[in-house]
Amino acid sequence: MANEKQEKIDEQLRPLYAELQKYSQTQDWDRALKVTKKILGISSNEKKATHCKIICLMQLDKFDEALTTIVKNAMDTEDLIFERAYCEYRLNRIEDAYKTLKNVDRDLNEREKELFAQVLFKLENYSECVESYRALLKNNEDEYQSTRQANFIAALATWKLIDPSKKIQLESNDLSDETYDTTYNSACVLLSSGQYTEAESKLRKADAQCRRELEEEGDMAEDEILRETANIRVQLAYCLQQQDKNVEALTLYNDVLKSKPTDLAVIAVASNNLAVLNRDQNLFDSRKRIKTAAAPETELKLNAFQKKIIQVNEALLAIYTGQHDTARRILDKMVQKNDDTDDTIPLAKVSLLMKEKKLPEATQLLQEFIENHKEKRISIYCRLTYVQLLLSQGKVSQACDFIRKDAELLVKPGIVATLVTLYNYLEDSKSAAEVLNEAVDRLYNLDRTKGKNSRALSYLIKQNIIYQEKQGNAQRVTEMLEILHKLYPNDTNTLSKLIVHYLKSDPDRANLLAQKLPSIKQLAEGVDADMLESTFGKRVQKAEKATEKIKPSDSKSTLTTTAAAATGAAKQKKKRKRKICLPKKYDSSSKPDPERWLPLRERSYYRGKRGKRGKQAAVGKGTQGAIGSDQSAATTVTTASGAQRSMPTSKTTTGGATSTQPKPTPPSGKTAGKRRGKH
Repeated sequence: MANEKQEKIDEQLRPLYAELQKYSQTQDWDRALKVTKKILGISSNEKKATHCKIICLMQLDKFDEALTTIVKNAMDTEDLIFERAYCEYRLNRIEDAYKTLKNVDRDLNEREKELFAQVLFKLENYSECVESYRALLKNNEDEYQSTRQANFIAALATWKLIDPSKKIQLESNDLSDETYDTTYNSACVLLSSGQYTEAESKLRKADAQCRRELEEEGDMAEDEILRETANIRVQLAYCLQQQDKNVEALTLYNDVLKSKPTDLAVIAVASNNLAVLNRDQNLFDSRKRIKTAAAPETELKLNAFQKKIIQVNEALLAIYTGQHDTARRILDKMVQKNDDTDDTIPLAKVSLLMKEKKLPEATQLLQEFIENHKEKRISIYCRLTYVQLLLSQGKVSQACDFIRKDAELLVKPGIVATLVTLYNYLEDSKSAAEVLNEAVDRLYNLDRTKGKNSRALSYLIKQNIIYQEKQGNAQRVTEMLEILHKLYPNDTNTLSKLIVHYLKSDPDRANLLAQKLPSIKQLAEGVDADMLESTFGKRVQKAEKATEKIKPSDSKSTLTTTAAAATGAAKQKKKRKRKICLPKKYDSSSKPDPERWLPLRERSYYRGKRGKRGKQAAVGKGTQGAIGSDQSAATTVTTASGAQRSMPTSKTTTGGATSTQPKPTPPSGKTAGKRRGKH
């Protein structure tokens, strides 16, 4: 009985499976899905039909229903690792997809490895993602190779953008210009490395490649082409913005937004960077841009680094508009979500405290941040901001000690010059000389390890020579000249100075060095003595030049003028010393009147002139109890003179307060470093 029942079921299923195969070949997934439901309605244990149903649902983008089917039929779908992980990936359950692929006992096949690389990218684990794609590119050679290359370069570009401190080694074939995708992502890698000129040329090339490919298809209008190239043009605008070509960048950003791109990430990046270009101007427009960039629907399209930059810009905009409580709430919320290794959030908090004129609290905040992250690299901008806060409070000695301990800062000529100036302000010439000596020694050793001679080293040596000469340290001057002579042995100016110094201390060494000087014959080569004699003749006096300008008819007056000029030039003018004229009743012990420079009418002790005899006589005349009109007139004059005596005061506005303090510069469009590829 059981066999007969099974045979009847098989007879019913055979035409359905044939129909299913026909629909799968024509890719009619809706009808194929209906057939699988019929098959499962006849026999719910059909494993093959279950697999086909899941594939049909995935092809119809019904990933939630497909994942539910996989979970319900766990026994029949144990080997559908890729399908389950892909559904979780498309439903943005990235952690679940990672666990599904990571917990597989066997080795992953090729398509599972590619999906795993995509999952690593979404999890922002860019180091493993780059290595995974690099292995896939080496072990595969098929029609999807260009897509893998584009995704690999996208991961590489984002890794370099988020963590620029790591020195990522690039192989010769890592960057490619085969398609506009790979050209675009290669430009992003160059942007992350700060090579803006090269990145600009590659972005323009990618734009031309994309436009050419789309025009060859022939079925796309100009508006559709502009939407497709929107991400390339936004990245090009960011590249121009980094090169201070703000007018061109502003035009590009506005053109992209006018084309109404469909990619929400492009809209968010362009809006954020436009707000950055506005800075503290046009705040109403900036508020609209930041609101667009921080919209909830854009969160899934942006990575954590981009979202953090937009939130920081939102806080800075709130600081500019005087909404300090809003800015503090945004920054406190960011501290809870992000780790405190990045100095972006502390610097934004410092900007808020400086706006509120709380310099001690801002200084303490940065000091604690620097002390808690000594083992990690802190940006130069953060360290110099701390120094500026100390100097603004008059803590010059503490600022000098902080810079002195920083080995990285002491090899930069600008920082060394600032530190020497600060020590001179403190009248500590010994410490200033030590700073110069330490900077020269440290940079000299650094250049020797790199095998090159930097311009900064020669500049510091020359400045150290000048300073040590002022201090009278001849030995150190000689040592500096020796180092400079080793670096530039053909510089005769340095060699001559070194010989002069050795003549005082070591004449034998001076004679030995003098042999390196060019001989007189070498110096005289190419010199025409006759030309020199004709050129540099007798010097013409001013009186003789004046006689040449006078006409021949005025011969008598010329003689008298020449003689007068000659006698006048011979005599030296003596400066007369004038005696200081003091008032007749001058008393040196009494202090001078501080209001002596003001007109008498505007001085505080001025009481006005006495009234005339006729007006004084008029007082008391008239009817009893009446008030004369002259009294009210006198009151008015007194009020007016009192208003004139008050010194004008300038109103303190918000703009005036911020102009005396360093303004925080929002991060310049770092969110534009988005990936490009079929992820």
